[in-house]
Amino acid sequence: MNTSQQTCPAPVTLIPVTGLPELRRGDDLVALLAAALGPDSPAPAADGDVLCVSAKIVSKCRGLVVEPSRKAEAIRAATVRPVLRRRHGSVVTSVVETTSGPVLAAAGIDASNSPDGLLLLPEDPDAEARALRHGLERRLGLRLAVVLTDTASRIWRTGVTDIALGAAGLEVLQDLRGGTDAVGRPLGVTVRALADELAGAADLVKGKSTGTPVAIVRHLGDRVGRRESSARELVRTGPDDWFRRPSLESVWQALGLAGDAEPVAAMSPEPDDERIARAIAVACTPRAGDAAAPAGETGAEGPRVERAADGAMLVIAASARPEACLRAGELAERLRTALGAESIARELGGVEVRVQIPPVPDVLVPDVPAPEEEPR
Repeated sequence: MNTSQQTCPAPVTLIPVTGLPELRRGDDLVALLAAALGPDSPAPAADGDVLCVSAKIVSKCRGLVVEPSRKAEAIRAATVRPVLRRRHGSVVTSVVETTSGPVLAAAGIDASNSPDGLLLLPEDPDAEARALRHGLERRLGLRLAVVLTDTASRIWRTGVTDIALGAAGLEVLQDLRGGTDAVGRPLGVTVRALADELAGAADLVKGKSTGTPVAIVRHLGDRVGRRESSARELVRTGPDDWFRRPSLESVWQALGLAGDAEPVAAMSPEPDDERIARAIAVACTPRAGDAAAPAGETGAEGPRVERAADGAMLVIAASARPEACLRAGELAERLRTALGAESIARELGGVEVRVQIPPVPDVLVPDVPAPEEEPR
């Protein structure tokens, strides 16, 4: 057959699924979705459809709701590791790697469209997607895929989009390596995050403001049921994570700060004086392995930091003793590193750090008598 006469594939279609009630703990989500997708419904499902379902309605049916006063406790329980904290006014937002897989602000805990409290994410979104898929296929007699979605921001990009938290019946990553582009050049690195693309597309016809938590993506039948894969394949953590911690937190960690001792930077740009003060605090925070104070010195008599008249930062040793000078030099290097971290995102202006050693007191220079001459 002449290629110019070949039938083009049907365009991908997005269909909002309406008619779902306000969901509560204990509701049978499979039964409610099957009714909303049945042959007599406004949006009947078809063989090969991909059903994009907001994770929030799964959480509602599972009763994954907590009181707002328990938000901090809930975030800790859902955290595998902290990534960063940022301050916006009086509110501090924690970004963490979650037990469900992705790295999310506030562990994905959200109050939108949840009149009964804060909604937690399902602990195993892939398992929830599989359960929905199998239940709907049995009831409807169709071949389906399910993508469990939630809203997230992305590194280096402004704004949010829906991503795939869980998936079943779908090839979540479409590996195009080994193929060619439109002009015949080989593709060597292209792996499409298909499940994320479907989640983002489906959000165009559903969303928080419309009260439509489910949408159908149609005409992707060649991708449905080809390989059983999970949304965890989309999560890049561990040694493959190039951005495990942002620049500030990476430097603080390298300087030996414990997680609970790390300061909280603001989301918006901060004045230079605030950034310098934070660098001083980071440098002066005690940590394991610090050099011991010289005998006779208390913690208050250790090195201190002051601002010189020319704007330089002076690290003033507590005394001229070698041990005190060592501690001052160590603090100066920490301060230079912390100031360098503050300059990564926005230049701080090259603040100079100098070490100042007090004069050597006379009592530290004992008089040495001249040697006596031997008699001849």
